[in-house]
Amino acid sequence: MRIITAFKAFFKALFNGEFAERLAKFMEGQSEPSSVQAGLSAFEPGTVGVLALLQREGRFIDFLQEDLEGAPDAQVGAVVKSTVYKGCRKALRDYLKIVPICSEDEGREITIEKGFEPVDIRLVGKVEGDPPFKGVLRHKGWRLTQAHLPGEDQENVSDVICPAEVEL
Repeated sequence: MRIITAFKAFFKALFNGEFAERLAKFMEGQSEPSSVQAGLSAFEPGTVGVLALLQREGRFIDFLQEDLEGAPDAQVGAVVKSTVYKGCRKALRDYLKIVPICSEDEGREITIEKGFEPVDIRLVGKVEGDPPFKGVLRHKGWRLTQAHLPGEDQENVSDVICPAEVEL
């Protein structure tokens, strides 16, 4: 339970400044635990919606929850290519606009100028001195620029990603 709570608190604080402030005050002894717990009990709007979308279109959660240790690679590959890849890719294209942070080709040398945003670009390896930095682009990065999830206008946010199905 403590590990789950720690992960929830970490990600909630990372993406929610108000919650991060409440958590910091609590950790400094300036507030009651209830103010922090209230922030942990609800999911950010859209979080469950994105997971539900990936599950509905590509059975993403089913795939990740499946124990594939003994499954033949060819069988796993076939499932990924036919169901997970196509469905999840369709969901992303239909409901989310995701663009690369860096437009250059991966593997090419690029220059990171002074004033770059560390949230946009993570420097790895031996980082010394001040920008500009020259390095090889290992991953373009991705930025969400637009999202329209089905049912996101609903007032009641649920924690159900995919309901259980019972055939009668």
